[in-house]
Amino acid sequence: MERIYKKRGRKSNYVVPEKEKMTFRGQYFILPDRSEDTPRSRFIKEIAALCLVSETTVRCWIAGEYKPDALKQSMISEKLGVSSKQLFP
Repeated sequence: MERIYKKRGRKSNYVVPEKEKMTFRGQYFILPDRSEDTPRSRFIKEIAALCLVSETTVRCWIAGEYKPDALKQSMISEKLGVSSKQLFP
């Protein structure tokens, strides 16, 4: 099952590959994005509050620009119920 997500109000060609669905980025991209308070924005806010970081930092983690440290990875994996090795390969 593949999903196409919208970026800045336009359709994008980005399709989440099956193998990426359980990564941290994949967890984010499988969430729907239809309303102003979308599940994706709530996800980012929850992770930012959990790790005591900014939403921008969480977005950088999702984009793959940075990785959270080991403590934050374990906190995120515990919350999502997925191993940190799978979330952050």
